[in-house]
Amino acid sequence: MSDLADLEGIPAASRELWQKLVAEDLRPVHTLFKEIKDYQVSIAQRSTVEDADVDPTLAKALAEASLRLLGTLNESSPERTRRAIQAAVRYFIIEEDADSDLDSILGLDDDAEVMNAVLAHLGHNDWLVPIP
Repeated sequence: MSDLADLEGIPAASRELWQKLVAEDLRPVHTLFKEIKDYQVSIAQRSTVEDADVDPTLAKALAEASLRLLGTLNESSPERTRRAIQAAVRYFIIEEDADSDLDSILGLDDDAEVMNAVLAHLGHNDWLVPIP
């Protein structure tokens, strides 16, 4: 999995966490789906109080990309693909990553860069998340 640890497009500030996430034990897909949904609720609650530090449009795009990627997995998906997808999803749902997701209007930009690196790596360039 060392090639995933050095995946092209992962920002330098995100690389240490990315490498840890790639090495994590694989989680059931339904668990990851639930974690995404829970994080969406958390972000939605935060953005309803007119918190200028949250970009709800980018958060929604990241959640949709995460769900799409998880939807591509099945029993025959290679472990390497599962690890890349899980690491991208987990990077998104961890609030305290290279740039705290909810403390800066730019907080989700690093999440989008990580997600886009995985999307491009897996050949899903048409799913890339626009970064404002």
